Formats: sequence, C-alpha cells, structure tokens
Amino acid sequence: MSKLIALLFIFFALPVWSANDQTLMASATQIRIQIVNGCLLNSSASNGVNVGTLNFGSIFNTNVVRDVTTGTGSGSIELRCTPGITAKITLGAGLYGSGVSNRKMRITPGTATLNYQLYTSAARTTVWDDVTGISIAISDSSTKTFPVYGRIPVQTTPASGNYSDQITVTLSY
Repeated sequence: MSKLIALLFIFFALPVWSANDQTLMASATQIRIQIVNGCLLNSSASNGVNVGTLNFGSIFNTNVVRDVTTGTGSGSIELRCTPGITAKITLGAGLYGSGVSNRKMRITPGTATLNYQLYTSAARTTVWDDVTGISIAISDSSTKTFPVYGRIPVQTTPASGNYSDQITVTLSY
C-alpha cells in the first residue's frame, strides 16, 4: 500500500510543478513611427540659421569684375531632407538694395553702397532670386551642397571701408 501512495503523490505533484514553469503569451506591443517631410538647412531644423559668409576679400578698386564662390562650411547652402519631396531655396534682396536685381552692400558706418549680385551657377547667368530660386527633387537623405556664386560688377569705386549686406535664405518644401 505504501508504494501506491508514493506514485499517486508524484502524479499529483507534477502538474503543480509544471504550472509554475509555463510561458504566458500576451498580445504583441505595437511599435510605431511616422516619417514626416522635413529638412535640415546647414545642419539645423530651426529658423535663424547662419549659413556663413560670402567673402570678396580686400580690393582697392572696382574697375574689373570680381567673382567669388562659397565653399562647404563657408557660405554654401547645405540641405538634407526627407526623400521624396521637392525643396526650393530662394535668396532675398538683402538689406540695402531695392530688389534681387539690385543688391547692394553698405559701408559700416556710413551710407556709401557697392553693387553686387548672387547667382545659381558658376556661369553667373541666372540671378538667385526670391521667387524661382533653385528647386531640387530629393531622392535620398544625403546632404546636398549648393554654392552661392557672387559677383561685384565694374562700377565707380566707392569710399574705402568695410562693406556688407545680409540676405535671407528661404527653404520651402
């Protein structure tokens, strides 16, 4: 009789022990993300980004055309956007000219001005304006670099001093 009781005890003990070692399945946790259209202008997604300086250097007269081009990290516009969108970059008229076709730098301090122009390509045939600008279809998320091509045309040499202007770069997407 004692052998029978021992077997019954083991038989009833096993289901209790295996119930403590079960794996419970729950419904899956949902993982989500929404990719929205967006861009970084010179590594920033905020307004008020400083894209750098287009520096014509030091000259003593303006009786020859003076061309200059921005470089990466010094005045070029760098853009990284969500793939699949079209972005447009426009450049404003500046603080002292009467429009994008009449950009001017001004001496500081003072009121003397110096004509200059900004272009979309090295050929300097298309003014970089505040309406058409440059449009680009973004196919990947790599950084695209857009140099700014500047020119000081032949003109009467103004008073010596430091001349500057500030333009607004607008990114639309």
